[in-house]
Amino acid sequence: MRHGIAEDRAAGGDDADRQLTSEGRKRVVEIAHGLKELGVKPDIVLASPLPRAMETATLTAAVLDRDLDVETEAALSTGHDAQKVVAALERCSGAAEIMVVGHQPQLGDLASILLTGSPSIVPLPFKKGGVAAIGVDDLPPRYAGSLRWFMTPKQLRAHS
Repeated sequence: MRHGIAEDRAAGGDDADRQLTSEGRKRVVEIAHGLKELGVKPDIVLASPLPRAMETATLTAAVLDRDLDVETEAALSTGHDAQKVVAALERCSGAAEIMVVGHQPQLGDLASILLTGSPSIVPLPFKKGGVAAIGVDDLPPRYAGSLRWFMTPKQLRAHS
């Protein structure tokens, strides 16, 4: 899942400090209700430590009615290679479903790695609040994963 709509960067401000806007928070909650309608039930939620991703993950976890703790994963921060995320996911190998909340273009590259083994073959174009469900047999994946679905925020909000 890509984080929701965030504040514009203030002149001279740090991108890492950006939080969700009030509209962004509202839409994330609607998206999370759409995910709940689809039966999304993660065992673990990993999020970038940046505020906009942590807010997105926390709001989503709360709506899913699960006793989910959102865990911070530094590899999901902006500027990190998607291969580092794959390596970080190994600690979750016993989970049936893992929700990852981060940033673009890293999430698109991560999806491509899980689907093809390469970050550049099919990087998915995640919109803010967009979500993909990708199935893999192992972490790290030894074989190509399968794209179960890829939905825009508008499609997810329509399910809420």
